[in-house]
Amino acid sequence: MRCSSFAVAQVLVGLHRVGVVGLHGALVEAEQSGHQSREAIVDFLRARLARDNYLPERQREEYDVALWREYLRHRGADFRDFLSQVEVTVQGEPGEERDRLVAMAEPVFENFELRPVFRFEPRESGEAGVRLLIGDHEIVQGCPTADRFKVALRRSLSDW
Repeated sequence: MRCSSFAVAQVLVGLHRVGVVGLHGALVEAEQSGHQSREAIVDFLRARLARDNYLPERQREEYDVALWREYLRHRGADFRDFLSQVEVTVQGEPGEERDRLVAMAEPVFENFELRPVFRFEPRESGEAGVRLLIGDHEIVQGCPTADRFKVALRRSLSDW
């Protein structure tokens, strides 16, 4: 095996970035394998990558989605349907401000290969405005610009 065969690619598996050794080579081999179905291609990738990587069985579904997403990316295909989902809470009253925040959130999360799954809650008694949380961690409050939203999300990624 050549030295470049051991290159480590960063892949989002569920909500965690993991290093995968030999991903590029495995993707090329999968493309040349003649397999057509998603299941056959993912099985091929899993078997090929298991030689040099630990692929935990308890995360099989998340790895399978990540491997399919990487295969689609490799082929130049649209992989947006296979972004990792993250539960997001939006606190605030229904209305224009909340709608703007939600509309802004989707492309910002997509930039990080995440798909937000929204849950809506009222704010605490006496609190006004809207805010977006992941778990108990506040990401943004109000409606920031898209750039400020991206920065806030990037800073918070390691916190949850």
